[in-house]
Amino acid sequence: MFIHEYQSKQLLQQYQIPTPLSHIFHEGDNIDSFVSQWGNQEWVVKSQIHAGGRGKAGGILTAHQAEELASHMRLLLGSQLITAQTSPNGLPVKTLLIEKPAAIANEIYLAILIDRNKKNIALLSSSEGGVDLEEIAARNPSKINRVAITQTIGLQNYHYQTLAQGLMLDKAQQHTFNDIVNSLYRMFCDIDATLIEINPLIVTQAGTLQALDAKINIDDNALYRQTKFSNLRDDSQENTIEQRARTHDLNYVKLDGNIGCIVNGAGLAMATMDLIKHFGGEPANFLDVGGNTNEACVTHAFELLLTDHEVRAILVNIFGGIVRCDVIAHGLLAALKHTTLDIPVVVLLQGTNAEQAKVLLKDQHPLLFPVKDLIEGAQLAISKA
Repeated sequence: MFIHEYQSKQLLQQYQIPTPLSHIFHEGDNIDSFVSQWGNQEWVVKSQIHAGGRGKAGGILTAHQAEELASHMRLLLGSQLITAQTSPNGLPVKTLLIEKPAAIANEIYLAILIDRNKKNIALLSSSEGGVDLEEIAARNPSKINRVAITQTIGLQNYHYQTLAQGLMLDKAQQHTFNDIVNSLYRMFCDIDATLIEINPLIVTQAGTLQALDAKINIDDNALYRQTKFSNLRDDSQENTIEQRARTHDLNYVKLDGNIGCIVNGAGLAMATMDLIKHFGGEPANFLDVGGNTNEACVTHAFELLLTDHEVRAILVNIFGGIVRCDVIAHGLLAALKHTTLDIPVVVLLQGTNAEQAKVLLKDQHPLLFPVKDLIEGAQLAISKA
């Protein structure tokens, strides 16, 4: 679960990580009242959306006087901000972070995340702050400092020394930097985060350190115990189909293609999407119905894809192990009773009760196309789409 910059900074403040002085302004608040109280000074007006690239897209503006502050707030609030990381429709701006400008002497990249390949926690730093990590890695990978942390050992002195390499910090700044790194690690573990990124962590001209921007992702699988964060979710920033999928405990991610996928198991789902791409198609989604699915979940899965107007064909790929193929067939038939099927559905059922499932689906609809293997299924779905 991603949260907004202003929410991330509120969490950083709880762990004594310094951030600039700021105000939060929500849609529906009185702009004139706010400006009359605070408009006699310079501010940076920052659109709050779940995407990067806001500055380049005009979503971050500097106001030097009251009239300019009011104008910027009215321009941004309620707009659809389109950045390089959003869909062509953009994301709605319902909240603004009104922040004091910073006198920047130096910018640092600092992040902590899960390294799934090495099964540990990774801390990253770079003197190339303010730039996307991918860009740093492509242009000058030697600028990235990286340390691996296991929870049995935790942070050690050599970790701080490695992370500070090339950051040009004096002794006092190094001490503050170490405190920030230590707080970041504690926070990461406390809130079940998968990513905390401060980019940039600035050194001001006065020599202090501040988190000028922040991005936090909290593990969805930990939200059952991180109940205090449930109110931080902003549904306006999420795809409506993804929201509906979450209410039905479906693992769904919207993609940009036109071939809907319904698969059981994340690995098989990835392989199915890979094969679609291999043959020149574009998957419209990742959808794993899981190992403990039932007829109702399958019905909801089909209904979700049928409401996605970008889907031109559906590929069902079920390997029956824990999930019985006849349960999938009943779910598909139930979905057909509640919706109008006007796009082709290619169906591959193998494993437990596959033959019974095929009998159930036989001649049920002219747009149902059974196949014998995944290559045939991927190619047929692409041609039908």
